[in-house]
Amino acid sequence: MLSENSRQTICIVGNIASGKSSLTQWLAREIPDSVAILESFEQNPFLEWNFQNPRRWAFTNAARYFYDYVRVWHAHTARVNAARYFIDAGAATNRYIYGKHMLAEGIVTRAEYDFYEILCDVIQAAFAYAPPDAYIFIETAPEICFERMTARAQNEQWAYQQPISLAYLRGLVQYFQTFRATLRAQNIPLLVLDNDADNFQNPARQVDLLETIKNFLNVQVKPNK
Repeated sequence: MLSENSRQTICIVGNIASGKSSLTQWLAREIPDSVAILESFEQNPFLEWNFQNPRRWAFTNAARYFYDYVRVWHAHTARVNAARYFIDAGAATNRYIYGKHMLAEGIVTRAEYDFYEILCDVIQAAFAYAPPDAYIFIETAPEICFERMTARAQNEQWAYQQPISLAYLRGLVQYFQTFRATLRAQNIPLLVLDNDADNFQNPARQVDLLETIKNFLNVQVKPNK
């Protein structure tokens, strides 16, 4: 059995509809002894309300979403002993992308944001949440994300995304860039993949893509101690 110190956790980061879930699930299938940890928002009633009225529900939604990310991570890592865990978006995305966005855009007050940060620390400590060992950033143009998101929002599962505008997706880009720069400054391993052409679904591109990712994981990524 693998010890916790020998496991790798890799967070897949990207804009809405950039291809995070597709990549997460594909890597878990293609790389032996790997597990996909997907988003779980079914129990979060605030998500839909947040996009309808963000100033009322952004704080509550962010706190609940962060809790769900950490809760699901804990459940998977406690139940399944694997060499690698690929995390779809994850707690870091919630805290350092959407959390920063809701403060900077004036959606929440400084007091609300500070309390959100306290709650994040408490939740992480309660579940003994370890930060990811590495990050894979998916770069997909906001216009392409919007097109994909609009198409899938016709499905009931994704209907909550119907109010999301192209301007919102464009506005998130700078927060992803800032987070990436922060990770680089901390020497945390990260890989950037372009997905404008929906490469994760294209068999002709998958061989090279998988080789690039395996090389990144084997050479650059070391488990947290």
